[in-house]
Amino acid sequence: MLAEFEKRLVGVVENVVPSVVSVATTRLARDQLSRPVPVQGQGSGVVLTDEGYIVTNAHVIAGARDVEVILSDGRQFKAVVVGESKLRDLAVLKIEAENLKAIELGDSESVKVGQFAIAIGNPLGLGTTVTFGMVSAVDRTIQGRNQFLEGLVQTSAEINPGNSGGALVDSSGKLIGLPTAMIPFSQGIGFALAVDSIKAVFNELVETGTVSTPWMGVMGVTLSKGMAAHYRLAAEEGALLVQVPRGPSAQAGLKAGDVIVAIVDEDVKGMEDLRKRILGKRVGEKLRVRFVRGSDIFEVWVQLASAG
Repeated sequence: MLAEFEKRLVGVVENVVPSVVSVATTRLARDQLSRPVPVQGQGSGVVLTDEGYIVTNAHVIAGARDVEVILSDGRQFKAVVVGESKLRDLAVLKIEAENLKAIELGDSESVKVGQFAIAIGNPLGLGTTVTFGMVSAVDRTIQGRNQFLEGLVQTSAEINPGNSGGALVDSSGKLIGLPTAMIPFSQGIGFALAVDSIKAVFNELVETGTVSTPWMGVMGVTLSKGMAAHYRLAAEEGALLVQVPRGPSAQAGLKAGDVIVAIVDEDVKGMEDLRKRILGKRVGEKLRVRFVRGSDIFEVWVQLASAG
């Protein structure tokens, strides 16, 4: 039985590897004498279509003067950056190549905590590397220096420098996430952009070069009854705000600890529900937001900005 499972996983990896590429970059930096010198960078990417469109992380190609894609069979191609969203840490590259193998896309809603996860990428310049683990959590939110990422898949499959932009797949080889970050002082904690968040903006990135989807400017989690009791909140469900960075919601007066319970008189059940409601609106639209703060209920107007 174990041998059969092992054989199946080997087959999955062999099938996915041709869809995972190495992304090499060159950018200019300044030496101690302020002279421009080329600096090499390295990451991973995933072939999303057989027309040559490849997805990777925006931070992989940040500041790059030249971008090169190396396929698993050794072929090398100059790549063009056709779209980029730093806020979402997502970029789309295009290469002119034949016989590309596009990865099969999964579905974020079917991803469950405890299921197996396989990370495939090109860490540390070593070439194709595979790590195995499980989905540790879904719908995670993390913050970087200039961005925050929501709806992430947390995995115990080890993610190392250079894995960024590679593939996180399920046990059938379907893409469920794009590794984007790790916690350097810990073990077994890595994060990936959920596949549905990639599918949602891919066409817009290709067509316009950026993402202008609406952004409310909040970080949060789905409120549970246990959380509500612990913090003595009047609400038992909704989107509990963990952080409100500078943006539309902060300007409207929302704060960490508030619980959004309704938008335009439509109940909000949790953070995923809130995200879906916002994605259905337009940039610049003003929304009446009902929220709970302590034992009181308030309403404010929030004008959506662009999540470029």
